[in-house]
Formats: sequence, structure tokens, C-alpha cells
Amino acid sequence: MTIDEWERRISAFWKAFEASPSDSDEIIDELDELAAASPATDGRADFERACIRDSTGRTADAVSFYEAGLMAGLDPIRKTRTCVQMASSQRALGHTDEALAILAHADPHALGGAASGVRALALRDAGRHDEALRVALEALIPHLPRYQRSMANCARLLTDS
Repeated sequence: MTIDEWERRISAFWKAFEASPSDSDEIIDELDELAAASPATDGRADFERACIRDSTGRTADAVSFYEAGLMAGLDPIRKTRTCVQMASSQRALGHTDEALAILAHADPHALGGAASGVRALALRDAGRHDEALRVALEALIPHLPRYQRSMANCARLLTDS
């Protein structure tokens, strides 16, 4: 199988999964079988394994696959998604500091602001409510047709003394 064919099969898998989600062991086995057929030598198969585990509520199992994917190397899009998704998983597992460390250098606008959303949730979990609100507002600012400057000032004042 070529990498292009494998990518098409992965895409079709996720399209079918989104149309009819399942948390069964069979769906994980199906993805694992497809991942094992990957001709790639980078971490994309591990990334896909992590995603299906996260998507089926096996968050603790997902983290090790995210880490393996990062170690093997990922293209920029998958690397960004891995950071956001792994941080979200760490947060869900109660590992707030780990989540914040993963997101410390993430582009806050990546994936439409998803990195900021996860960071805001982790900050809230850590009891840092003003910082959480600031991060959420700053993620929103680029999407506002007006009031960007005043909203930026309001966000800044939440944490600046």
C-alpha cells in the first residue's frame, strides 16, 4: 500500500467514525490494523492510534501513543494536533501542570484557537481564573469585527497589576 492510499483509508475511517461514532473495542482494533499497515516511518500511525483512543474515551491509553508519535516525528499539522490533543488528555486525567507545559510554546491560534481553549480550561482547573479568562478572550479577539483594541486592553488588565 502506498502512503497516499493509506492516507485515503485513514480519512475514510475517520469520516465513517464521525458519521457513526462507536466506543467499541472493534473500532480500536480496526484502526490499529490500519495503523499497522502504514508504510510511513514517522509517527503518523501512533498519532492515529492515540486519536481513536481519545475519541473512544480511553484517554489514559492515548497519551503514550501521542508521545510515541512525537518521538518518531510528525508533520507540522499532526504535531500541532498532537500537542493540543495530548494537552487536553493530560488535563482530563487531572495532570494540569503537564497540560500547561505542553501548551507553553503552542501557537495560541493553532487549529482555530483550540490550543488557547485547552490552555484556558487547564488554567481554570489550576484555579487561575483570571488567566483563563484572559487566554479565552485573547483567542476571541482576532475574530471580532470591532472592539479588538478595547477587548485586548480588558483582557490584559485581568492579569496585569
